[in-house]
Amino acid sequence: MTGADAKPMEFKTTTIAASDDKSLAEISEFAFRHNYPSPFQSGELFKVYSKTKGCKPIALIARDSEGEIIASLVATTFMDAGVLAGTLLSHVSVRGGPLFVSGKEGIAGGASLLRRLLTTAKGESLYTRVYPLFDQPDQLSLLKESGFIREDWLNYQIDLTTGEQVLRGKLTKHRRKGIQKAEDLGLEVVDASSVGDIDTLYSLLFESHARAKIPLQDKSLFEAIHGLLVPEGMAKMIMAYSGGKPVAARVALSFSGIVYDWYAGSTSEGEETNANEFLAWRLITWGCESGYRLFDFGGAGLPEEEYGPREFKRRFGGQLVNLGRYTVVHKPKMLKMIQNLYKVRRRI
Repeated sequence: MTGADAKPMEFKTTTIAASDDKSLAEISEFAFRHNYPSPFQSGELFKVYSKTKGCKPIALIARDSEGEIIASLVATTFMDAGVLAGTLLSHVSVRGGPLFVSGKEGIAGGASLLRRLLTTAKGESLYTRVYPLFDQPDQLSLLKESGFIREDWLNYQIDLTTGEQVLRGKLTKHRRKGIQKAEDLGLEVVDASSVGDIDTLYSLLFESHARAKIPLQDKSLFEAIHGLLVPEGMAKMIMAYSGGKPVAARVALSFSGIVYDWYAGSTSEGEETNANEFLAWRLITWGCESGYRLFDFGGAGLPEEEYGPREFKRRFGGQLVNLGRYTVVHKPKMLKMIQNLYKVRRRI
């Protein structure tokens, strides 16, 4: 049927309440079984951000007339204070969403969820930004059609199915030597398994971020990761010790065949002992041994800007991808001013 004879698509969009465990479990299952899965589109990550100070997540869902999920979207508003005295600055971030079933109905459902998100974000955030995790043509087209502007955004991804021997062979000479040095020094790698461990892990991350003048989320995020995700096998939180002293930490997500490198930090001593790259390699080999198919480094910055972590990630021999990032700016003048202030602060 076409034109006036075509049957209109019927679906209902709703916001999932934090107490609606059933619907949150449904979107987790939907994300897990999707061809382009994302841990950030799961109900578990929604719960984690619900428990994180300075974060306000939103979960949206579209169902067809029979109650089946056709699209879902999990986004988080990050509320940053302190750049301008007395001003609360926020932005909305989406990683790997929206997810939707194939076909016109799924695309329509995804478009409806994006419209709803943008309407909510417009009044309270500087911008809404989406980071795709895969080259998913329908998703990328939908973002453009919904008013998102694309800019280049790099990342490195490693195919874990090739096996550890092949992966080691793809390491650069410099990276192999660094990992070997850490092994020769006898660095000990432990899982963060207690409240005290989380305090130590957070201190390592905080020190590293402060040194690089990069903001770090509140400790409540890592407490929630440890309490909600680690027991479900959805996260790894590891630390490296040198001579009994903690020198580096790394946090990764694991979901539907993917290991997603998320947070990292080390002390000056950790850098000297190559602890940071040693932990990254341990996560890669753990993913390989555990049957995961992909290691995602979580971003490598804008191609026109110098970015030290990009070189760090390049040396592990993964594939450079440019999936872009997609942004709708709600308050352009304010955003420009904040960006300029941030650049000045990074130079101080």
